[in-house]
Amino acid sequence: MSAGALEIVVRADASSSIGTGHVMRCLTLAKTLARSGHRVRFVCREHKGNLNDLLESAGFAVARLPGDTDGDPAEPGAGWERDAAQTLDAFSDGKVDWLIVDHYRLDRRWQRRLRANVGKILVIDDLADRPHDCDVLLDQNFAVDATERYATRIDRKTTLLLGPSYALLGPDYAALRPRTKARCGAPRRVLVSFGGVDPLGMTMRTVEALLSLQDVDLEADIVLTSTSDDYRRIAAMITGRSNIRLHDRVASLAPFMLEADVAIGAGGSTHWERMCFGLPTLVVTVADNQRAIAQALAGEGLIRWLGDAEDVGVEEIRAAIETLVQDGLDPEWSIRCMALVDGRGADRVSAVLEAGPESVLVARHADLGDEDLLLEWANDPVTRANGYNPNPIARDDHVRWYRSRLGNKAGCRFHVVETASGVPIGTVRFDDRGGEWEISYAVAPAFRARGLGRPMLRAALRTFDGGTAAIIGQVKPDNAASRRIFESLGFALRAGDADRLVFERQPRN
Repeated sequence: MSAGALEIVVRADASSSIGTGHVMRCLTLAKTLARSGHRVRFVCREHKGNLNDLLESAGFAVARLPGDTDGDPAEPGAGWERDAAQTLDAFSDGKVDWLIVDHYRLDRRWQRRLRANVGKILVIDDLADRPHDCDVLLDQNFAVDATERYATRIDRKTTLLLGPSYALLGPDYAALRPRTKARCGAPRRVLVSFGGVDPLGMTMRTVEALLSLQDVDLEADIVLTSTSDDYRRIAAMITGRSNIRLHDRVASLAPFMLEADVAIGAGGSTHWERMCFGLPTLVVTVADNQRAIAQALAGEGLIRWLGDAEDVGVEEIRAAIETLVQDGLDPEWSIRCMALVDGRGADRVSAVLEAGPESVLVARHADLGDEDLLLEWANDPVTRANGYNPNPIARDDHVRWYRSRLGNKAGCRFHVVETASGVPIGTVRFDDRGGEWEISYAVAPAFRARGLGRPMLRAALRTFDGGTAAIIGQVKPDNAASRRIFESLGFALRAGDADRLVFERQPRN
């Protein structure tokens, strides 16, 4: 999308105590950016259990900071200052267009210290428990009050990327998604995965529950690394059981999720991987920060939450499995999950980082598949606040209006403008005004203030076929940016008064 390669630095850590999730999701984003020709480097501490060798084997340079014995990179107090100074030293050899920070212990103080040395900052957060100084904030989790959670923690100009549509999943999820199906009837194959070493022993409890089932024909894939204390015990327990298979260090859970009818596992980012494939899941939360999201997802019928690990034993797991087998799976469960996550979150986040005045965009005709997305854009709080009517648009009203526009081919040409990778970034519409076409456009909330008006209109004008009629655009007199856009695209001022200016461009043969 961008005309030039970006220099990007990622600050994230992994360790045996804080887990691998921060680094792994940043690695997914880094790979997506690298495929578009951008240079991505990592700054990571050498904690016990770090993933620095993995990052380097994936082709990314890693500036290795000293590790702390407890695996916590920034102790309270002056720790953030030390971290900021060491991070600055790590990339002092050149410019940085974007700094990406995915770290629970780094906040506004750290970000402000680095602000003068980077172009823009993207913060990846899940907790909404501290203030940030950033240009873009990404929280891929599901929350009913997603926007309100950050209202007092960021500047009002910060771009928010909220919800599972931005989930940073590996490319195999989007690639395999067309092969998935809605699960229905009695489940026959179960996937059990509670993360790497599963220190709380939930995998063991689940295997015991599976072995205790009577007159239930189930196959099961158990994923657990061999470094877990329970690995050998489970291997011994399932000896001679051809229907239960134990897997160590799999490259991706995607193939297992695709084949499973039901999953049993923890919360965290794996929620979004399972939902991408419409996989019904029994969830046991294994950390405090998983509970609120699990409760919200359960409230929407997207998962069945069994409770916290300390409250869920073999009997509870067995009863939940028996209920699924007896009642069968409603295909609507899979459909609801797939509607929430499509596997293209990394593409969307990359498009936001790349967006700029020189972006190369393409326009296509809008269709019914865009209906929900355009309603979401129209009901964005900033969009509503800046409109003539601040009230949210009702879905029924939007559907009537949108479908009337699509159905009026002679009088309305509706375009969605996208990046080359197919990420929608705005709309351009041409309406017949009695012998001339009036052009109007709207930029998606995530792409505001990025200079995209001109490339959007340019892409739509290339696609538009309005015959010999003139094209006009109306601009408020104080909107200097829109005036410059129309003038740069060959529009000339035709008329104006205190309320509006009318620009006109004659058809080009």
